[in-house]
Amino acid sequence: MRRLVPIALAALLTIGFVSPAAAAKPEKIPNEPIAQVFDCGFMVGLQDTFAKGDVRIFTPDKDGNVRLHANGGFRSTLTNLEHPEITIDVSFFGHLKIIFNTDGTIWVKQSQEVLWWFTDEADAAMFGLDPGVYIFSGKVEVLTDANFVAIAPASMKHATVRDLCAELTPPV
Repeated sequence: MRRLVPIALAALLTIGFVSPAAAAKPEKIPNEPIAQVFDCGFMVGLQDTFAKGDVRIFTPDKDGNVRLHANGGFRSTLTNLEHPEITIDVSFFGHLKIIFNTDGTIWVKQSQEVLWWFTDEADAAMFGLDPGVYIFSGKVEVLTDANFVAIAPASMKHATVRDLCAELTPPV
């Protein structure tokens, strides 16, 4: 999910430039491959090799809330940068619905598979996890603050979690 934060914020900035004629249709932005570095207690590099789908930003509803829907998927290679021989390839294809509320909170709702990462211990704890990089499969819902940090425990009905940091940890 967090991989969409930069896309979501950039996309929301374009809402002010949507013409009235386009107001009935959501703004559509294609998913693009990214490269990113994460901290798992050791540095991990992510490089997308495939990205498909789009992000759609809807005009504000009558209450001023803005919806963002993201569909599609990615294929990525994650590498332990301290032990570059340790790599994993992952694919994740899913759907996100994000609602930016006028009070500054954000509802995040996921179905299928989405990559999440946590740098804040309190944020990760709302999911019953430690900071790290994960793929969540199934339905996940969480209320966050304006920085996408959870402010209430996540609902993870029928969800499974794949710990990518654990998979990239060198054997002892």
